[in-house]
Amino acid sequence: MRKFGILVLMLALAAAVQAQEKKSLGSLMARNNILNHVDVGVGVGTTGISIDVAVPVTDYVRIRTGYNFMPRFNIHTDFPIETRGGSVSKLINRVGDLPKELQSRYGIDINSEGFEEYKNLYDKFSNIEAKDHVTMGLKPNLNQFKFLVDIMPFKRNRHWSLTAGFFIGSSAVGEAWNLEKEQPLLEAVNTYNRIYPDYARHGIKGNFLRDYGDITTDPFFRYGVAGFPLGKFSDGDIAMMIPNDDATVHAEMEMSSFRPYVGLGYNTHLSRNKRWKLNVDAGVLFICNKPKVYVDNVYKFDASPLKGHLDEDGFFVYESGIGTYVYEEDYSKPEYYGDIVRYHWNEETESEEYIYCGKLQHHVDLVNDLHDIPGKVGDLVDFVSKLKVYPNLTVTFSYRLY
Repeated sequence: MRKFGILVLMLALAAAVQAQEKKSLGSLMARNNILNHVDVGVGVGTTGISIDVAVPVTDYVRIRTGYNFMPRFNIHTDFPIETRGGSVSKLINRVGDLPKELQSRYGIDINSEGFEEYKNLYDKFSNIEAKDHVTMGLKPNLNQFKFLVDIMPFKRNRHWSLTAGFFIGSSAVGEAWNLEKEQPLLEAVNTYNRIYPDYARHGIKGNFLRDYGDITTDPFFRYGVAGFPLGKFSDGDIAMMIPNDDATVHAEMEMSSFRPYVGLGYNTHLSRNKRWKLNVDAGVLFICNKPKVYVDNVYKFDASPLKGHLDEDGFFVYESGIGTYVYEEDYSKPEYYGDIVRYHWNEETESEEYIYCGKLQHHVDLVNDLHDIPGKVGDLVDFVSKLKVYPNLTVTFSYRLY
């Protein structure tokens, strides 16, 4: 019984000591402003809408963490769309005038048998506005977590602070899609591009233009593939982005997901009880690596003059470029070498055919894979390639919970 009493006394003394230590620690933290209150805030600025939680570490240091999200909104811009031989609007008008030309020059009726595919193209082009651009909607996707440390260096003025930390979020920070109203034009472009290689093989169904016309002056050869001009690859080949199979155009911008931050802050109380505060942050997020802008469906082709040689049997062997080859002996029509297809003699079947000479590539980076990008697209890519920092200016209203 005596031992049990001693044990109870010892446990009571230990509990008293622990309580005293907790009281002393709590008093110490309260006196030195260490984790003794929590502020929650909502802000708005160039990094979007933010939700913050802040706690003090000492009178001179505060830790903030939170989440920033950017509302999804559209910025409209026009991207040029054209062909190797000229603008799309001229091609549309040319396609529209061709039925009259076929009728007057060759006595061919566009509605006659064998013109089904061309009739489909003509119908599509006749119902759209002839223009040389497609309007795209640019959508930011800058959602990210943040961890910041505020240092208040002035003992008599705690309004000002120096801030360091980092933001971290998705590497995909923006995308661009064509507007819905552009679908008819993109569908017509896809139809034209589908007919183009088939025409190179057979002419319009029934070989009407191959039999009656001059292949070097017809619209398919003169204009070539239609799409978005994107400059050149490193080897000098032309880059032309064509619409997706569903008649859409899409681009996506990526950058490093980890973004260090430095800035300057100012905060002040808005109420007498000091629960409501106003915080203003100004600084920059550092972009660690060069951003990338990815696109798909980029057609890569050699647009230099036609180059080749004759084999031992006297047949022309294609090497590169675009053009037509006419044999000196009158036993063959001009052979057609376009930006999508080239003429090829199939020895196994002993027949002529047209095969693809260019390459359709996906996930092409406009910033690092291409150069000499024309127009507004080129200006945008130049700006992105030089982007080293992203500015932050945020105003936050916060409330002290306890």
